[in-house]
Amino acid sequence: MAKNWAITIGINKYDYLQPLNYAKRDAHLMHNFLVNEASFERVFFFSDDSPDIAGKSTRPNRANLRRILRELFETPFMGSGDNFWFFFSGHGIRHNNRDYLMPCDGNPEDIEETAIAINFVTECLRRCGADNVVLILDACRSLAQKAGEGIGRLSI
Repeated sequence: MAKNWAITIGINKYDYLQPLNYAKRDAHLMHNFLVNEASFERVFFFSDDSPDIAGKSTRPNRANLRRILRELFETPFMGSGDNFWFFFSGHGIRHNNRDYLMPCDGNPEDIEETAIAINFVTECLRRCGADNVVLILDACRSLAQKAGEGIGRLSI
């Protein structure tokens, strides 16, 4: 029987960026869909006030998000016919020709040290071993500025 796992992240409250209104709600709706409608066995949920998992914080800061990605994807844990979904709703930015997701403590003055490169996320997802990996990014482009190039060019 196929395994179906996911990570959903929704960030409304940022330390250094303007708050968002619906990112947390969207991630929560995706979480509920995956658990209740799609019958996913395991869905990790990170939001402004999500509950701890096994005593570890799920606040969507850089350290926590990188920790779950490093620990979960250290070695392949899925196989043929399995599905893994990654959903992010929050701020994103393009910097020095690279795309980044902004965790709640992401600082636009220090992107390379405080944001999470989308390349890092996709490298982790590729290591899970699932046949099917779905990456959904609902990220505000260019820190809510109307001008400029949005993220996404390097996501594939």
